[in-house]
Amino acid sequence: MPVPSTSTRLLVWTLALLSTVSYGTLYYAQPLLAIAAEHALGWSRVQTSLAFTLALLVTAFVAPAVGRALDARGGRTLLTGGALLGALALLTLALASSYPLFVTGWLLAGGAMSLTFYESVFTVVGQQTQGAARTRATLTITLIAGLASTIFVPLTSALLEGGGLRQALVILAALLLGVAGLTWRVLPDYGMGTPGGKRPPFTPDARLIRLTLAFTLARLVTVGTGLQLAPLLLAAGYAPALAASLTGLAGLAALPGRALFVPLLSRLGAPPLTVFLFAQLALSTLLLHFTGSHATVVTGIIAFGLASGALTLARAELLAQHYLPQAFGAANGWMARPVNLAQALTPLGVGLLFTWTGGYSLSLLLMTALGCAAALTLLGAARGGFHTTAVETRGGD
Repeated sequence: MPVPSTSTRLLVWTLALLSTVSYGTLYYAQPLLAIAAEHALGWSRVQTSLAFTLALLVTAFVAPAVGRALDARGGRTLLTGGALLGALALLTLALASSYPLFVTGWLLAGGAMSLTFYESVFTVVGQQTQGAARTRATLTITLIAGLASTIFVPLTSALLEGGGLRQALVILAALLLGVAGLTWRVLPDYGMGTPGGKRPPFTPDARLIRLTLAFTLARLVTVGTGLQLAPLLLAAGYAPALAASLTGLAGLAALPGRALFVPLLSRLGAPPLTVFLFAQLALSTLLLHFTGSHATVVTGIIAFGLASGALTLARAELLAQHYLPQAFGAANGWMARPVNLAQALTPLGVGLLFTWTGGYSLSLLLMTALGCAAALTLLGAARGGFHTTAVETRGGD
């Protein structure tokens, strides 16, 4: 059932708002909320970090089920429910006076992330738009949601300074409640599946397995390098203000990276362009090893940000070229589990590497090797070609 163009634009902007508020309140606000909770309730950094790690693990383990549900039911109920669940999570955190209740709040937040972050939003976009219109829609959403940290870090900081932890959490929850109402009103009440129809289990094919491996390796690089960037610069003798500015530059560069992805896509095609982005990710991480040259570091940071931003779109594009909309959610959810697991566990891994080695050199070299491995893995997957000819519920070999 095609959606009129005016409704499509409203749908896209609503999903962009949902993504922005969800990422802002549930992800980017977390470090500030954690510090405030430590001061207000006396918990340690280990305790607050563990709670957030558990939330990220929830997103990984429920991703396949969420994808299948989106294929069968569409996004109206599920995405609205995700925003409501996020509001409930923040209200639970506002009431938390014991650590178990604090952990419960973040576990609920993990469920909300799985229903409102890019994996779910892109599935709904693919159900309602196709081809170039879908690519433009995902670009619009990521460009707007890419401002989530820019908006919500200072907003959360101001809320904490103005009224304390509990008031800040209540206001952030109210924002999610508002976007939940808008999502319910705008999203269509149908999906790509047959209402009440039984769907066979999703079976990934060899190409999806290779794609998943490639993007999992790339997520290790983006998270691992991003986490270490500011400490690396400080350890190299950069002034704190300069280190902070250069770290922010990586996030800022993600936006033009996404904007450039669309014209490059039409010229190069998704598989070759993504291989190039993986290679760029590896090279940029290697450049960060040479902290003695400011020009080299700045070049590496910009290249890293450009590649990281564009890869958000590349993942959706490759999946859409290989799977029909009816199975996109299941394929995306299947891929999301290891990718999100990598995101959740990488902080622990790079922390252990630093503890063992006392520096960042080995870690950066490992990240460079993982980026190269991602490029080589995708090269193998690309040999089979990418076409939206897969059956609805299984990729086929």
